[in-house]
Amino acid sequence: MTLVLPPDMEAFLCDYLRDHITDVDGLQVGSKKPHDYQGAYPLVTVRDDGGDADGLGQFDRTIGVNVYGWSRQDEKPCKTLARRVYAVLTEHPAIALAEHSPITAVDDQQCNGPYPVSDDSDTAHYYLIVEYSTIGEH
Repeated sequence: MTLVLPPDMEAFLCDYLRDHITDVDGLQVGSKKPHDYQGAYPLVTVRDDGGDADGLGQFDRTIGVNVYGWSRQDEKPCKTLARRVYAVLTEHPAIALAEHSPITAVDDQQCNGPYPVSDDSDTAHYYLIVEYSTIGEH
């Protein structure tokens, strides 16, 4: 029996963003926000929130993306970066055709954002959601 695993969307999308947004000084991309992060550099975090599976190796994946950086007094650079991240992650067919991509389709109707997040930090923060149809890993 061959097991089919859900794709590692966090790893794929972090690498994809690093490869496609190369002109933002100091940009860091990962799956977790460092506990001591204070906004000194722009940061994008990618989280796979899971989704449905069809039992035949296809998976729907909902991805939550946080974009942090700069300050609340000057949110424009963070908002601009969040809009670029959204555009890169929803650009089809490019993302589905990328090398090693598990993505078969972008579900545009389930994507939304970016929108500002209010929290206690002085760092600007935007959030967006993208959803994909994917194939699993053998």
